[in-house]
Amino acid sequence: MKFNKTLNASILKEWRFYSVDYKAMKKALKNDGTNSSNTNVTTSSKKEFLHHYELSKSKLTKFYSDKDTWATAYYETMEDRVDILRSTKVSSYSTVELDTVLATDSEDSASSIASNTDSDNEIEVTFVDLSNSIGSRMILDPTTSTLQSDPIVDSNELLKQEYRRIGKSKHFHNYIYAKKSLDTFARELDLILEFLDLNKMAFGKILKKFDKRTGSSIRDEKLKELEISHAFLNGEKVQEMRLKVSKLLSMVSRLKPSLPEGWESRKVYTIGCFDLFHRGHQNALISLREFGYFIVAGIHDDASYYELKKKHTIENLETRMKNVKPFVDQIYVIPSTDPELYLKSVVSEQDIETGSCCYARGDDMLNFPGRGWVESVMPVHFIPRTEACSSTLIRTIYHADDPEIRKKAAFADTRYDGKPVDENGNVLKF
Repeated sequence: MKFNKTLNASILKEWRFYSVDYKAMKKALKNDGTNSSNTNVTTSSKKEFLHHYELSKSKLTKFYSDKDTWATAYYETMEDRVDILRSTKVSSYSTVELDTVLATDSEDSASSIASNTDSDNEIEVTFVDLSNSIGSRMILDPTTSTLQSDPIVDSNELLKQEYRRIGKSKHFHNYIYAKKSLDTFARELDLILEFLDLNKMAFGKILKKFDKRTGSSIRDEKLKELEISHAFLNGEKVQEMRLKVSKLLSMVSRLKPSLPEGWESRKVYTIGCFDLFHRGHQNALISLREFGYFIVAGIHDDASYYELKKKHTIENLETRMKNVKPFVDQIYVIPSTDPELYLKSVVSEQDIETGSCCYARGDDMLNFPGRGWVESVMPVHFIPRTEACSSTLIRTIYHADDPEIRKKAAFADTRYDGKPVDENGNVLKF
């Protein structure tokens, strides 16, 4: 595969506008499309090459500056989130009202959730094996701070109560938000490192082509200049940040709350459209493994997508299913704007009865369709979305009719939900 194709295939769609314009520089060296000898590369072609070269340098500087500012601020947020997690303990009575906490402006919802963690006289709880608790319920023994059986309710009902209680506890809630956010942060830093490395390589390769086509020898000089002006391409600062994030992740793993028996064996249900499948979708689906082992995803078909969003999908149903399948265990199709009937059809009565299922999704839609029924039969969990990432952003960059809107979106700031905004904070329309 030619390097330009490798470069485009390896870089996120929404970052390609910031990348070295390898194709334009290579085209300039072809001397207006001919394959003539080196000495015939025109002065205007050389100027065009150097124009794209300097433009590529400027775009990369902007990219890195934006990412560096974001990463520095976000790391401080992560430190605060870990401190909050460390300050909370698993408690029988310390729960968080998710609707109250999550129903905030989307751009600061994650920080609002994390800050809602006042711990007043919380009691440390040790979970005990419930497998032999048939015909019993659990009560808190104040002398030992452990849950003891009380022969009244069956173990299935008890487990379901425990699953719901843990799902609403401050400790678990803070753990999920810290863990998911840090996992996403780590993956984002890895992507930035890969981006920088590929663009550093692109400069080296295209300058080598320039020397070969023009008979000059500017490559070594230009690369030395880049080592000074674009030292960030070495990725040293990003690697340092990545190491610090890994340490925070290790700390969060040690703060994981004790979970009731069977928690990891549950089925996890979710629903989405997954058009223009991106890293935000991937991060969300990966995070669902925190709630169980078997992921079942419902996907709206093309017609219901149009009814929901008043626009057509970019990727058809088959493509969306192929994109989602590597991250889940089972897929079903929803041919309606109301998914409740179809969700009821795939959730077994046995799973409901035994409490071996739950529902999880991003916190960008709290009152999702069918929530009333879902919450009546299984716990509902929310996870934070990936910042500065959305299908709307990709759709605007690549599918807006107006080229100026495309370019604007590519270099625009984004809201917490990833939608591109203008200088006044208004979402760019296309």
